[in-house]
Amino acid sequence: MSKTNKELAVDVAIEYIRAHQKQIVASPNNIIKETTMINLESVNNIIKSVYKTLEDFDKSSGQ
Repeated sequence: MSKTNKELAVDVAIEYIRAHQKQIVASPNNIIKETTMINLESVNNIIKSVYKTLEDFDKSSGQ
């Protein structure tokens, strides 16, 4: 059974989170810190955008 557009959108968001979990930053005085580069709003935007795109593809292909 194939995944729904909602499931696919969430899968994309999960992979986005995995890919952007941490970033190591070194400051000019050689202090190293880890920072996260994503927030909840960006994850929500990804889910909505991917879902809308998939829905648009389905509508244009007649499904």
